[in-house]
Amino acid sequence: MIAEKIVSNLENKFDIVEVYIESTKSKEFELKNSKEFSKSLSIDKGCGIRVVKNSKEAFAYMSLDDNYKNNIDKITDDILLSIELSKKLDCDILNKNRERYARSRGISVKDNKIKNKIYLMDDVAKNFDKKIVDVKGASIAFSEQKFEIANSYGMNIKDSKTYVSSSVSVLAQDKTADMGWYSLDADNFEAIDFEYIAQEASSRALNKLHPQSISTKKYSIILSSDVFTQILAHFFPIFDGYSVINNTTYLKDKMNDKIFSSEITIEDSVSLKNRPNSVLFDAEGQRRNNTVVVKNGVLKSFLHNTYTSKMLNMKNSANAKRAGYASSPKVGAFNFHIKPSKKTKKESLISQIDGLYISEIMGLHMANNISGDFSLGVSGFFIHNGEFLSYFKSATFAGNFFDIMTKIIGISDNMYFSGSFGSPDIAIADCVIGGE
Repeated sequence: MIAEKIVSNLENKFDIVEVYIESTKSKEFELKNSKEFSKSLSIDKGCGIRVVKNSKEAFAYMSLDDNYKNNIDKITDDILLSIELSKKLDCDILNKNRERYARSRGISVKDNKIKNKIYLMDDVAKNFDKKIVDVKGASIAFSEQKFEIANSYGMNIKDSKTYVSSSVSVLAQDKTADMGWYSLDADNFEAIDFEYIAQEASSRALNKLHPQSISTKKYSIILSSDVFTQILAHFFPIFDGYSVINNTTYLKDKMNDKIFSSEITIEDSVSLKNRPNSVLFDAEGQRRNNTVVVKNGVLKSFLHNTYTSKMLNMKNSANAKRAGYASSPKVGAFNFHIKPSKKTKKESLISQIDGLYISEIMGLHMANNISGDFSLGVSGFFIHNGEFLSYFKSATFAGNFFDIMTKIIGISDNMYFSGSFGSPDIAIADCVIGGE
């Protein structure tokens, strides 16, 4: 009830008040080089305050320690001072939802059980193959986040989410040496296959030991599910309502146009099994619904918070998200993913392609998510008749995101999720890959 109390303390000084409280408890367990075990704990709790007075907005934040009540008068004075320097608002920025809701979730796993899983991953990796010479790291991290939102309209939303992630990195050596790494995450401990993480990291390290050269030419390619998840996350801003307002998305005037291959349907879902961002309300207290962004290649929606939906006169998709209590809400993804095929198994997709299976990319951070242009370092496998042949590395894949999204010829039924983003394997025709 702290949020409501702060609203009550402030609303006689401002026209509208919104208070967002977030508390986070994080634990991390790590084993380095099979011998250095450590664990850490961090706890943080604070509050972000947005107010409107005379059609002007101000934002402030403070930590919620034992003395937080003594800070309210000071922060009120700071807000009153800063709001005088603010510009007048273009539209409403605060959600008028009056809903009241409360839910609390947490994670309870004994430290010994966590430690045993970490040593299990280390053991599985070391015994995977004699060429695995070192397990550089095995880790498991937990996070419990609780948030409360209240405002002058009478809203009071309390919700929570849990997050578990695990990763393994290994070193393989056989005349040459290379690293392999893999991770999985979920909303609960039991949903993660820790042995598989160790096996996959080890397999990836071994595959890199004896790479073959590649010739520059056009190939049909498959981008692995974890690779395309990274790409989807990088280009997420093209669907952000702020990008429409700021004229920084190629899709601005493409509503209801066919922008991608008919194979592609993209949805930001309220709830997916074992996903940590399956919350019922966004960071402004707006109740969430499944939002279809692209359907069979046709652009159907941008993603919005209260401000962008008002500015663009579009439906609020309830995608307000904050980087923490010290951040005002922007637009973010929750369970943003490409819908997998209902009929094409991964093995079947691979059997349809004679070309390349790309399992690793580098340089994505340099890709331009306005123009869509990219140049990536890629590694992976030659594939023929449904089989992985030799491994290749240090090739180059240069192109344009919007172009390759029109050349997609198939997707698989498997899914990889990382954080808020997910994708199946994606097959693309006629891609120029640079080699020797």
